[in-house]
Amino acid sequence: MKKYFATSKAFSTAKRQYDPSKAIEIGKSIPVFSFISIDNADNQITNKDIKGKYTLIDLWAVWCGPCRGEMPHLHEAYEKYKGNNFEILSVSFDREANDVTKFRAGKWKMPWLHAFSDGIFESKAGEIFEVVGIPKPILVSPDGVIVAMDTELRGDRLEQTLAKYLKK
Repeated sequence: MKKYFATSKAFSTAKRQYDPSKAIEIGKSIPVFSFISIDNADNQITNKDIKGKYTLIDLWAVWCGPCRGEMPHLHEAYEKYKGNNFEILSVSFDREANDVTKFRAGKWKMPWLHAFSDGIFESKAGEIFEVVGIPKPILVSPDGVIVAMDTELRGDRLEQTLAKYLKK
């Protein structure tokens, strides 16, 4: 496939999804990253900001129905665990950071860390986190190792998975 289609979008997507040397897998360290904070464009959110606590990296977008469907679960988890060595970092795949600001002015305040990576799926975040679809949740341990991903962190399973790692 690479020989004939290396420059195609389909190849790029397939490589992210099926590459045996994927960086985003349980047991691997989270790659180095740095994104612009939506709440303060002068700040960068990096690996250093999440070190020392369990962090749910929430790759999402305002326009994504399943992402919006996760909002009740994310808010419940945050309220339950926010003072307990736990943080959420939502990284937006929207067209503009202002889309997230407008969304947060409504029903879902999302009172945790927010970052923006310009370019939607072809963004820096899409490349670093090997995103082929959203929502894509990733739980990172205090020492920077991926401990849970995807369906383990969706819906009611989010609270069950967090309960394994965080004592309330």
